[in-house]
Amino acid sequence: MLPDYYQTLLSIQREMGTELEFKEEIPEGDRVLDEYWIVPGFCKVQIREKEESAGRYYNLLEPPVGVDELELLNVIYNDMKSALVLREYSIKEEEKAEILIEILNELLKEYAIEMQPQLVLNTLYYLFRNFLGFGPIDGMLNDPKLEDISCDGYDIPIYVFHMKYGSMPTNISFSREYLDNYVILICQKAGKYISYANPLVDATLSDGSRLQATYSSEITPRGSSFTIRKFRATPYTPVDILESGTMDAAMLAYFWLLVENKMNFIVVGETAAGKTTTLNALMMFIPPDSKVISIEDTRELHLKHDNWIADVTRLGLEGQEITMYDLLRAALRQRPDYIIVGEIRGKEALTLFQAMSTGHAAYSTLHAGDINQLVYRLENEPLNVPRIMIQFLDAVIVQSVWARRGVRKRRVIEINETFGIDPVNKNLLVNPLFKWDPSSDAFSQISESKKIEKIAKIMGVETHEVMDELMRRAIYLNKLKDAGIKSFEDVILRIRSYYSNPEKALEEVGS
Repeated sequence: MLPDYYQTLLSIQREMGTELEFKEEIPEGDRVLDEYWIVPGFCKVQIREKEESAGRYYNLLEPPVGVDELELLNVIYNDMKSALVLREYSIKEEEKAEILIEILNELLKEYAIEMQPQLVLNTLYYLFRNFLGFGPIDGMLNDPKLEDISCDGYDIPIYVFHMKYGSMPTNISFSREYLDNYVILICQKAGKYISYANPLVDATLSDGSRLQATYSSEITPRGSSFTIRKFRATPYTPVDILESGTMDAAMLAYFWLLVENKMNFIVVGETAAGKTTTLNALMMFIPPDSKVISIEDTRELHLKHDNWIADVTRLGLEGQEITMYDLLRAALRQRPDYIIVGEIRGKEALTLFQAMSTGHAAYSTLHAGDINQLVYRLENEPLNVPRIMIQFLDAVIVQSVWARRGVRKRRVIEINETFGIDPVNKNLLVNPLFKWDPSSDAFSQISESKKIEKIAKIMGVETHEVMDELMRRAIYLNKLKDAGIKSFEDVILRIRSYYSNPEKALEEVGS
């Protein structure tokens, strides 16, 4: 979904009935692999490949501006900045585009000039992009196919990570003076201040995207830098996870039962493996009336539960800071049914496992390649979780990024259950449950679930009855996928319907 200011621009374009000209020349030796509009008529993306080297790059195309037009645009831009300073500071978000249009009309009257319709539209595009958006990278931020945007220094091409084509350079780079000022600007938009005295900033942009920025060349010798990990406007749901092939329906139904019965698990994997995305999707299985507390450094989790407290850490303020450990300790006093920690990195890990041992359902993510690395990291600095406490972890999801024929996909490569400590050698007892086969890109269950047996004992029923319920939920999830029901609100509604009346929910989705 495009921001409101671009919606306003497209509405004006329709009212004017102007056919926009948008021509681009393809350099000799390049070929276009893919192209699509971000802002129809104004901003387009071309994925190009150099025929000699087969190197791909991301080309962001915007309305061309001639020398005279650029000079006029700069005059308008500077005069508009002065005019905006004189306006009331507390302008409502929905009014900003209209105010820019109003000021532009006033300036054109003052200049006593009349613009051609296409130049008016192009001018509005650049004014909206620069004043209301994020300038030259605004098109990238609004590209739904990008996962992150990275600027590594002065006069270095900005890199993007594309969902289909992976990491690529772009046709945009920033000079020293521009980049220093630009980093200050994006930090201000995120409500943070960056300078020589405070050259390192972690922040969250207004759309939820994560920003990490450095200033000047003292800590990053190649110059100021920034990385933006984009936030998906609508979170992935279990049906999205199923449709993308990250897990199959039986695996999702298994975690549905685990979540409902307050069993604990952690999602592990390398950077950008999709750990938080998977965790967020599985948290949608939390029963609707449960009390949930989430704790994060930057807001990424998104739930639909009314009884949900979303805690965020705070950086130092006059020597004081609120850490994950502080928030987790406070959370335990609030009697939550479920505790979610975005990612465990420090001493909050021990507190989280203490919460598990006292009956709280707890979930998190952690950087590790497999369950052995998970145990190693948990037992050593700075986490320091005793092995005797790790056994309170019921399951571990290991997720990875898989590349095949230039296409990158996220897959859960294994799911392991833990069920105690070996009394002889003190090793953690692990039951490998699901495994992914890369040759067939398929999942298989390789053992019987110890946790299903545990759930059956808790419920006072036979194990086969719980297995029957697991299969019903797997069928239900497959039916949701086949029916095209995958929007955040719709999936949440269907999960709640199943909790309320499983038979009726199955009938409704099948009809």
